[in-house]
Amino acid sequence: MSGYTVAIVGGTGTLGFPVSNEFLTSFRSSFPTVRVLVRDTASEKAQELAAKGAELHQLDEANLSQALDKAFAGVDAIVNTLPSKASETVKHGLIDAVAKSTAKVYFLSEFGIDHRLSDSDGYENDEWVAKKELAAETRQKVKDKKVVAVYTGPFLQIAFSGVMGFDIENNTFTTYGSPSRRVSFTSLPDIGKAVAQLAILAIDPATSAKVPDELRIASNTLSIENIRDVVARVKSIEKGKIVTEDLAAKKEELKKAPNAPGAILAIIRVLIGEDKLDFSDNANELINPGESLWKWKTVEEQLRGL
Repeated sequence: MSGYTVAIVGGTGTLGFPVSNEFLTSFRSSFPTVRVLVRDTASEKAQELAAKGAELHQLDEANLSQALDKAFAGVDAIVNTLPSKASETVKHGLIDAVAKSTAKVYFLSEFGIDHRLSDSDGYENDEWVAKKELAAETRQKVKDKKVVAVYTGPFLQIAFSGVMGFDIENNTFTTYGSPSRRVSFTSLPDIGKAVAQLAILAIDPATSAKVPDELRIASNTLSIENIRDVVARVKSIEKGKIVTEDLAAKKEELKKAPNAPGAILAIIRVLIGEDKLDFSDNANELINPGESLWKWKTVEEQLRGL
């Protein structure tokens, strides 16, 4: 069977599962072989992916090198969707395995806030520092293949669960700084589709050079005021209350405890207030020109349950 082989590391996680699903469904004709590395091959999600045709591989930390070499044998693309809490052994073992693999493209485990722009002046979170260091190490060691970081902004399916100051139930929207600042959201399935299409472009020698090492995508970009208006329209209610808190004061507060529980969410909201999560400058047209391959999911569609 013609086509490419992809290996997805952490394929049953919050991001990994929808990414795996898109390779197995929307992009199956291009990727007839989809290998999914998981800790528990018997889990419900792993078995659901297997039923769709995924090859399951156990991410065995005790025999990590052998497990990765087997899963990566003959692959064309590797996608790392492991969470930041993955062990240092696995994170660094992956770099070595990717370096000696046949893959033409490797996607770093980024997929979120573009922390390159988070010049946080004394309150940068350790998680983002570690991501930058890991990316630098990967690019230093992986020389003969394309290494790509995709930044997506907040995940659309999570952003409206109450973690970002959007209290949908009480119709109240809290922001640090101006509510006219725009923020980009990306749907989890859209991330899967985008990565699959980027992999196709990166594997093909005729288009590989078009894929940058770092890029941003966005399903939908709205201001806090726009979001308030969308909620009112979806729920057929009056426009909700916007509560504006002091941005400078929040930054000073974060400097005292940048790694406290929940601090990273506060930092993300500060970045919105600083106009650093507007991904209007993105790679959407490279990946999905004129939405000819699929329609990016909007905030309104998410809130309507579509």
